[in-house]
Amino acid sequence: MFDGMKDMMGQFQMMQKLMADDNFKAFISHPKVQEIFKDPEFKEVAKSKDFTKILSDPKFAALMRDPALAALMAKIDPQKFIQG
Repeated sequence: MFDGMKDMMGQFQMMQKLMADDNFKAFISHPKVQEIFKDPEFKEVAKSKDFTKILSDPKFAALMRDPALAALMAKIDPQKFIQG
């Protein structure tokens, strides 16, 4: 029971750190990324806040094939967001 709550809190804390990161803000504000967030199917995936599901979603994967978006994503340092 508490493991689930701990996981949820960890995800929430990681999301807070992401939202404070300038590189993540640049990525998330890109017009193509904003467009995918208007897609009802992707909205459901994003609501899960499960980064594994989000990153493996075909629509998100298509975004990562865009060189400009891939470059923005590459600037995001995941080590800054891992619980330690």
